[in-house]
Amino acid sequence: MDDFYREHLSRVRTATVSRLGRADLADWIEKNTYIGGRPFSFLNHEYQHRILQEEAPELVIRKSAQTGISELCLRSAAALVMVMPGSFRIGYTLPTATFAASYAQTRFNPIVQTSPALQAATSSDDIDRADIKTFGAGKEIYFKGAATGNAAISTTLDMLIHDELSFSDEEIIGDYHSRMIHSAYKWRWSLSTPTFPGDPIDEAFTASRRHWNMCRCHRCGHTFVPDYYQHVVVPGWDRDLAEITKGNLHLVRHREAMFLCPHCGRDASLQPAHREWVCENPTENHIAAGFQVQPFDAPNVVSLSDLIIASTRYATTAKFKQFSLGKPAADAENGLTQEDIERVGYDGTGTPFTTHVMGIDLGLNCHFMVGGVGPAGELVVVHYERVPLKRFRERYWALKGQYRVSITVSDIQPYTDLILGLCAEDPNLYGGAYTTRQGLEVYSVRSREADEESAVEGLRQVNINRNQLFDKLMAEMRPEPGGQPGIVLRRTDEWSTVKDHLTDMKRASATLRNGEFTSQWIKSKKGADHYHHALGYLWVASQMRGVAQGAFSFGGPLVSKFKVTGPLKQGGLPLR
Repeated sequence: MDDFYREHLSRVRTATVSRLGRADLADWIEKNTYIGGRPFSFLNHEYQHRILQEEAPELVIRKSAQTGISELCLRSAAALVMVMPGSFRIGYTLPTATFAASYAQTRFNPIVQTSPALQAATSSDDIDRADIKTFGAGKEIYFKGAATGNAAISTTLDMLIHDELSFSDEEIIGDYHSRMIHSAYKWRWSLSTPTFPGDPIDEAFTASRRHWNMCRCHRCGHTFVPDYYQHVVVPGWDRDLAEITKGNLHLVRHREAMFLCPHCGRDASLQPAHREWVCENPTENHIAAGFQVQPFDAPNVVSLSDLIIASTRYATTAKFKQFSLGKPAADAENGLTQEDIERVGYDGTGTPFTTHVMGIDLGLNCHFMVGGVGPAGELVVVHYERVPLKRFRERYWALKGQYRVSITVSDIQPYTDLILGLCAEDPNLYGGAYTTRQGLEVYSVRSREADEESAVEGLRQVNINRNQLFDKLMAEMRPEPGGQPGIVLRRTDEWSTVKDHLTDMKRASATLRNGEFTSQWIKSKKGADHYHHALGYLWVASQMRGVAQGAFSFGGPLVSKFKVTGPLKQGGLPLR
């Protein structure tokens, strides 16, 4: 049989799987994909069968690390483009484009290369790039990043799989959703390890029909949700499990750890025969079906001893809960607190500076912040206010004159035309544009003079690495013990609003699978974070003082009418 007919027959055989459907995914994956030279098996991951049987249009998986969920979703994506009739296009997103490309090559390509069914579905005409995989006409998987600066694709999609949702940019995720408007399916899967309570995956899980893999004690029949801190017991250890550290691990009999039933107090089996998925809220009419995946769901892969050892390897207990247990937890790394902001607040009037810088967050209500730079380089915020958009220009020029502002940084969205017009009038105004990339650089300045002969417009723009900026602000407002804050703010009538805005966003951080480190600042659904952005633009402006055009100078004399109380009395600005 020549190659032409062999390929033709392979395609005919492959086409017959379109008689299958979404409920047949587990069967197709086991029959048609391989791992380690053997057919793929759900052995030791039996809990995944129930997840694949779920046919809700939206699926949410809040998970711990190393439980095989991402591998499952990759194989499911391959299975779906094969079993769904007609064309079927999937967008598979990861936090960054670099991560997505690496993931497609190192994790997805081996699935395809070892599967006769997937190989038979491809021909020389199909696309096989890092970002696009095709398996015949209309059978496509797009691997894309979900970070600021990553453009969502223009192709209509039938399904989206968001891997590590909590580390992805919410606005970009929203852009991807618009690509499913014309699809008859509009399926969406979201999976991620959680970070803080209320982060994207936690919020999605909360707004779903929540399923937990319950344990039924094989001794007394009591049914309960497995919990590390309530049910894991180590012989000879009568203290809290959180007190086990690297320093005392060698004294702990962690290899003998047991899982005890809360009812009868005897060791309970976590094996699949004694497990059952149960919906916590079956009467609630949510579109999405949610599944909480814990390390206890794969007890033959992650042992109790493994968990105890893992608990000693994280910097904080919260990180252990997030990544090893799959539960949301908050700690100091997740953002500023009201207490942090109170510590850098001061009571005073006037300003000790002869010139200032200004940061602006645009919107229907624009948020202005004005500050000066002290002798030790500290940014002192002396004024802030909310201004209706219709009074923007009026207040812009009034504040520039009142405070002798030498450099202003304003965001350029959503009123780009307004900032472009002002840039033509004010040579010391820079439009700020957020970017998301790896690296230590917080911002970079782009500037060129207009050239009428070449029809080239002038440009004054500062590209700001969004996540690094907010990391920097938190570090400046939360100094090391004994150190002085790099940012202080004057308390005014707006103080409570400022505190609410500075604590609205939370920081999710993780080391991604390709070794890159990412921090993702996520605003709450209230979106009340405007002064936080204004402070960020103000800080960037304070670092750009050297590019100001004009006679303004910094470091003017401190005046006695600038009365300060609070932490600045103990150090920082030498106010007397």
